[in-house]
Amino acid sequence: MEMEVSEKDRIVYYWLTNEEKENTEFRQALKPQYGEWSRKGYKVCVFLSGRGNLVDLTKELLIHNKQVIAKRNVRRAMERDR
Repeated sequence: MEMEVSEKDRIVYYWLTNEEKENTEFRQALKPQYGEWSRKGYKVCVFLSGRGNLVDLTKELLIHNKQVIAKRNVRRAMERDR
């Protein structure tokens, strides 16, 4: 597990490996830490390791995001032109 604290954004990031993700006892043991950070005014963000191909999945996500932005831009342009 890796943990990172962003003082600027008041966010605590937890990065769990596949083994840690599957270990119910380990994940339950982290919950008091999450609560402690939350009481201090931090948001807690937990990343769970996946099993897919990171490069392929990231590529798909970027393509999807570009398509969403393009559709939004077209819709806004059409609304302006009315």
